[in-house]
Amino acid sequence: MPNASPRILLLDIETKPALAYTFGIRDQHISHKQLVPGQVGGIICVGCQWLGEKRATVYSDWRDGHLPMLERVHALLSEADAVMGFNHVSFDMPRLQGEFLLAGMLPPPPPTNIDLYKTTRKMGFISNKLDFVAPLLGIGGKVKHEGLEMWIAVMNGCPKAQAKMSRYCAQDVRLLGDLYACVKPYITTHPHMADTKRDACGACGSTRMQSRGIARTKASYRTRFQCQACGSWQLGPPKRAA
Repeated sequence: MPNASPRILLLDIETKPALAYTFGIRDQHISHKQLVPGQVGGIICVGCQWLGEKRATVYSDWRDGHLPMLERVHALLSEADAVMGFNHVSFDMPRLQGEFLLAGMLPPPPPTNIDLYKTTRKMGFISNKLDFVAPLLGIGGKVKHEGLEMWIAVMNGCPKAQAKMSRYCAQDVRLLGDLYACVKPYITTHPHMADTKRDACGACGSTRMQSRGIARTKASYRTRFQCQACGSWQLGPPKRAA
């Protein structure tokens, strides 16, 4: 029986740069043979928050240790009915899977994903970056930082830089929830997160569904519904023309 109150995990990772030997600084191709052993990058912290909760938690190398960080994120992914991020399908999740493999861990259950980047990139904005889209929609902005200098300071063990990176990661996670509230009606591939009631909104679970005409295909037609709570659209079961 599907969970009547599905848990959606908001997630964002931060990675560290790899170190490499190089003979120049312009137009360089860096091969894997130039990488410094043991300094090949990887995840440095992970921000997580359950949708509907107010506080994001950041797990990190410097506070938790690398393996405990991965174990805690793995446990959260195993509990989640869906994972939400911004370009996380292409970036965050593959890197987490690679880290789990390197740590000798079995993979968590295959996630149901809600990737907000896939929705905002269809909006025709001049930029698709979260740092542009979030302020444009009036939901806030990312934490400002010094750029690569902050990453270097974090890797060198600077407590001030590590605290700032934690705030930076946590803010990115909080922005996900606010962005989701804005774009939810525009998510055309939203997974069905409601219970088994056919007349419930798959995005938010509301039963305030209003019939809005017919959607037709070559073989059948389906009643079109719009949720009066969140604005999302969904289709009824297929019906063959008489």
